[in-house]
Amino acid sequence: MRTRVITREEAERRGATNVGEALDGELGVQVNPSAYGALGNPSAIQIQGFDLDRVLVLEDGERVIGDAGGAIDLSSLPLSDVSRIELVTGPTSSLYGASAIGGVVNVLSAPPAHPGFSGRGRVEGRSRAGLLVQGAGAYRGEHAWASADASFQREDSLSLLEDDPTTALPERAQHLVGLRAGAALGRGIDVRLRARWIHDEQDGIEQLDELPGLRPYLVDLPEVTDRVTLHLTETIDLGGGSNLRLAAGRQWALRTSGRDLRGSPLAEERERSGTLQSYEAIATVAHGPLTWVIGGRAEVESLTQERTATAVTTSGTSESTVDEVPDTELGGASLYGQLAWKLTDRLTVMPGVRGEHWPRYGGVIAPRLALAYRPAPSLTLRVSGGQGFRTPSAKELGFSFDHSSLGYILEGNPDLAPETSWGVNGDVTWNALDGREGLTLRGGAFANWVDDLIDINPRPLRSSGGVDTYTYKNVARARTAGVELSATLQAASWLRAEAGYAYLWTRSYDPAAPDQPLSGRPPHTAQAALRAELPFRFELVARLRTVTSAFIEPGLRAPGFTTLDARLARPLWPSSQAYVGVRNLLGAQKDPDRRGDHRPLEGRTVYLGVVAELPWEDS
Repeated sequence: MRTRVITREEAERRGATNVGEALDGELGVQVNPSAYGALGNPSAIQIQGFDLDRVLVLEDGERVIGDAGGAIDLSSLPLSDVSRIELVTGPTSSLYGASAIGGVVNVLSAPPAHPGFSGRGRVEGRSRAGLLVQGAGAYRGEHAWASADASFQREDSLSLLEDDPTTALPERAQHLVGLRAGAALGRGIDVRLRARWIHDEQDGIEQLDELPGLRPYLVDLPEVTDRVTLHLTETIDLGGGSNLRLAAGRQWALRTSGRDLRGSPLAEERERSGTLQSYEAIATVAHGPLTWVIGGRAEVESLTQERTATAVTTSGTSESTVDEVPDTELGGASLYGQLAWKLTDRLTVMPGVRGEHWPRYGGVIAPRLALAYRPAPSLTLRVSGGQGFRTPSAKELGFSFDHSSLGYILEGNPDLAPETSWGVNGDVTWNALDGREGLTLRGGAFANWVDDLIDINPRPLRSSGGVDTYTYKNVARARTAGVELSATLQAASWLRAEAGYAYLWTRSYDPAAPDQPLSGRPPHTAQAALRAELPFRFELVARLRTVTSAFIEPGLRAPGFTTLDARLARPLWPSSQAYVGVRNLLGAQKDPDRRGDHRPLEGRTVYLGVVAELPWEDS
């Protein structure tokens, strides 16, 4: 199982301010807000043709909640306190559990790198009236350390048509305050605490079509989200490369969203509350050529949603409040283990298994086997295969998504069965390095089989007053397969070039629409990147990416597009850098009048900024 790593420095070279933008240029990955317009355009990720609840998003190993319809909005996770992002593709349920059918994204922080006092600041302006301010201060002593992070980011709204105020992206302001600390409590005992609060405000606008005898009218869509995370870990060094890690986490995700008819008392407000509480223990035991990883985890997630509507009556206005989603609670416990057995200096075998018990569904066993073989110092071969599974989310079981004004309501289904899957992955890496220069070639292939895929039942449960009510159902089997090819050339110490190609094949075997591709999955992606250190200490980074058209439904395809990102930077003083860049230089952008168009929403974005670190002498 190969893990790809994107450091914060590399993410910033890509012009990224959040996790979604950092992953947008990864080969075999799609991060496209246009593909999730029905959910409010979140920057959700697709891996190996899977998305939504089938890709597990973690922060320091803890599952992230607060998603919209199963889509974790990666643009809501800033880079302020991020050290690196790890990306693992393919079914990894034996280690990570439910939702890891497509892959895992793990966003990681780290202790201060420098002893004593250190700090970091970043200020950036963007062409869409955007502003980013990030600051961090830390102290690292002999036995303890502490770090405080804060950031503020705002952007104006974006409308794709001049005469239509409907916002494709709402006006947005985000605040982050975080605290991290660690201490050595005794010989071989390390304790770490992470606490963070993210406050997100969005103000969108929707223009409804003209009704007979009435002018078009506007609906304001305010939304406020607060996400609070507490995470405590203790690591006990057992000696000889062995250790025991204990972790406890608690998350709160509170969201208030409204639909207010401008100039009218008519309004509705939804308050959604989600929590996740978890406990985990992981033991790593090293004994000669054998390394055991044995763990257990227990978690409880809850979700509730309340709707308050203001209506006009003959006697004035009235308010009514209903529980759209009664308190829905999911709990589960798991035991898992993996053995890394180094049979020879060249061959390592890694069998693993995970067992989970959910009171609603009973027990599930997910085995996995991986092999790594290195026949020569420059050549590495990996192959893995295993079973995956995904229990229905709290939203699929109890979610209520009321869009009566658009003619539909989506309800949860408490009778859903879990999804099950099998997947295989293989890759080969050839690395010919001569000092700091050389060529690296990689090739990989994968195939996945999923049964009881959860999707929206195309047949409505009922219809009333022109409004159809739909629900989720285990309606389909899905198959995905593909190949990835990449090459990296370190031509000289000052010049690095990359190129890659990914092919994706998907099929959905739904009785209502048999044997057709999964919607919104482009089959071909090609990209190239260049990083060069130029005279006068300038650094140039450029990334080109081409995505082909994608199937949406019979007779309709999303158009393909090409993006080009570029960034030019130069140090100002030690450990500082000024930069200017542009994302999507070619200006590919969604056409709102073209149904199924998944091109980028933002279009061309120019940015200018400064980043600096302390202490300066370490530059």
